[in-house]
Amino acid sequence: MYKTKEIRWFFKKQNRSIETWFETLGFDSFEKREDFYLCLGKDDVGVKLRDGNIEIKHLIGTRARGCLEAKAWGYFEDWIKWSFVAELGHEIVSNITNGKCKRWLSVIKERQSAQLTMENGAISIKPYHANLRFGCQIEYSNIHLKGENWYTFGLEWFGNRGLDLDASLIHAILGPTKLKINQSMGYPAFLSQLKNDKERTPLELH
Repeated sequence: MYKTKEIRWFFKKQNRSIETWFETLGFDSFEKREDFYLCLGKDDVGVKLRDGNIEIKHLIGTRARGCLEAKAWGYFEDWIKWSFVAELGHEIVSNITNGKCKRWLSVIKERQSAQLTMENGAISIKPYHANLRFGCQIEYSNIHLKGENWYTFGLEWFGNRGLDLDASLIHAILGPTKLKINQSMGYPAFLSQLKNDKERTPLELH
């Protein structure tokens, strides 16, 4: 079990400012994978199957409205996460990955990610697979689900030590990007709204 602090947005249009920042990192930040989410219809609980692991997350406390910078407003959320290894040959796991369990949704992600940590008094940028004791993961993904195409940008702080992000770094990542408060939510809330609101009026994502 471990705790994280997250902020995330979902939108429909490709964001070249964020993509360009990842392209300048000097290491490979790209991965493609398929995750399977259990559709619970709840905003505060998420369950997914990823690479043979079951991950469960629970929202704790109250969502805190805030901003990364003046043009990027969203909700900071605190989560508790659990992870355990699934038995890959088990019939239930096979049925999930083969699309036979209707409550489990396949989400294909083309993801770019990196990690930030503190070294020698300065923020250092590391590959997403680096084993760090604390820091912040930055993620930008093109996701495909239910025949639709979305984008998501998120930050996740982890470890037992906080990391303050410099305003100039956030500006370098986002450029002129505007991220709205009504675009900000975690994966459970996003999937719940996609399921329950066919017109997506509450999301107003664009």
